[in-house]
Amino acid sequence: MSSPTKLACHECDQVVIIPALSDGQKAICPRCGFVFTRYFKKARSRLLAFSSSSLVFLLLSFVFPFLIFTTQGNEKVISLVQGLQSMGSGTYLSVVLFMLATTVLVPVMTLTGINYTLISAKLDKPLPFTRHILKLVFLLQPWNMAEIFLLGILVSMIKIASLGDVQFGWSFYSFVLYIISMAATRVFLDKYQVWQWFRHHDKRAYSYER
Repeated sequence: MSSPTKLACHECDQVVIIPALSDGQKAICPRCGFVFTRYFKKARSRLLAFSSSSLVFLLLSFVFPFLIFTTQGNEKVISLVQGLQSMGSGTYLSVVLFMLATTVLVPVMTLTGINYTLISAKLDKPLPFTRHILKLVFLLQPWNMAEIFLLGILVSMIKIASLGDVQFGWSFYSFVLYIISMAATRVFLDKYQVWQWFRHHDKRAYSYER
């Protein structure tokens, strides 16, 4: 159960008192329908499990072959990094840098930040810069576009399938599992609920110090 809190709606500025919620219940603005939060039982444990799994799957995506292309008896193995680099031929270097940031750098920073803050929330005294890192996590969250990169790869395969035989490597399947785990991470990464954890954490720390 989450405790009652007074908040202003992000969309229409209506002041709403968010009551204590049960598992699966949502708090919605009565004026515009904006969803403030959705409460999940054991959300912290689920978030830690999915964010850790996402980070592992993403790192494994760089270890194994991503695509295997065979034409006229010649086989070429393409890794995830090579797939990003191949987009930088000619005048598309800016596209490659953007895809590298949104597909690799931002997800790694986001997932590392989530795990850092969750570990900090379990301690009697928070780790350094926890709140700043948490703010950065929510700032970077909309820039995670790994699924767009995957969609681009699948569209490209339609064009090159007629030129030869294309097979998926273990890195491709790991990348798909990463996207699925990341989607689940977003479900449980509720901004209101996460800040509630640290609000109660501050009260616990204050009692501990006394």
